Amino acid sequence: MKTVQQTVEEKYTNSDGNLHAYPLDQNSQYLSESIGLYMQYLVLVEDEKNFEIQVDRLVSDYLVEQNELVFVRWVLYEDATVNALIDDVRIIASLNEASELFNQPAYEKLSSRLEETISRVQQSDGIHVDFYDWTFRMPAERITLSYLINDYSATNKTKQLLISLDDTAVFFPEYYDVKYQKYIESKEVHLIDQLLIAINRQDMGHGSSTFENWVTREWKSNGKLLGRYDRQTQEATVNYESLAVYYYLSLYFNKINEPAFAKEVMEQAEKIATAKTLADTHFFDYIQYQMLLEKNTKK
Repeated sequence: MKTVQQTVEEKYTNSDGNLHAYPLDQNSQYLSESIGLYMQYLVLVEDEKNFEIQVDRLVSDYLVEQNELVFVRWVLYEDATVNALIDDVRIIASLNEASELFNQPAYEKLSSRLEETISRVQQSDGIHVDFYDWTFRMPAERITLSYLINDYSATNKTKQLLISLDDTAVFFPEYYDVKYQKYIESKEVHLIDQLLIAINRQDMGHGSSTFENWVTREWKSNGKLLGRYDRQTQEATVNYESLAVYYYLSLYFNKINEPAFAKEVMEQAEKIATAKTLADTHFFDYIQYQMLLEKNTKK
C-alpha cells in the first residue's frame, strides 16, 4: 500500500516538485493552499525529510521579497501579485511547529518574517484582511471570518469580529466589510466556512448553540452533511458529501465534546472515500481526509 507521500509525489507533483490541485492534471492550479496543507500533514506525521523539501519549494517558488517584507504568492505560474491570509497562516503555524519538532530554528525565523509582513501591511483599520497586493501596495477591504483560525495571533480587534457577530441565526455571516464596517452574508453557505467559524469561536470560548443544535440535529437525522446549504431554508443546495467537510466536522464534534459523533463522521468519510472518488479528488479534500485518518489513528 502506497504512503500518502508516495501518492502526493506520483499524482499531485510536477517535474519542478510543486503541487497541483488535481491528481495527474499538471494544468490544474498550483496553490499556496496546497503547500500549506501538505506542510500541516507532514508535521502531523513527523516527516522531517519531506517537510524540508516543501520548505525549499516554498522559498524558491512561492516567496516574493519587497522592501524587506516577504510575501507568499497565492498561486504559481500565473501573474499573481497577492497572497491569501488563510494560506499564510497555515504555513506560519506549520513552520513554528516544525521548528520545535525538528529542532530547526531557521523555520521559526522564516515564520517570523511572514508574520511580520502580515502585521505591518495586511491590515485595514486595525483589522487583518484577506490579502495584500504588493504591486499596488494595497490591502483588501474585507476579512473572511473562516480565515481567523486559532493558529495565528490576530489583532484583538480582528478577533472581536468573531465574538461580536450575530449567532442567533443558524448560519454565521461569512465576511466583514472593513470599509463599510458591516458583516456580509451569502445566500448559499459553504459548510466548510461555517464549521471553521464555529471552531474558531469555540477556541475563543464562545460556543454557538444555534449552529451546534442544527449540526447535531442534521447529523442525527441524516447521518451525513452536504457541502452547501440555503441560508434561509437551511436545505441543502447540492447533493455531494465532502471529505474536507467531514474533516472539519470531526474536529468540531470533538471540540463540543461529542466524540461518538466524531467517530461516526470518520466512518462516513471512509465510506465515501472510494478508490474512484480519490482518483479525482482535489488536493484540498485529499490531504484533509488523510489528516482525518491520521488523527484518528493517533487516538
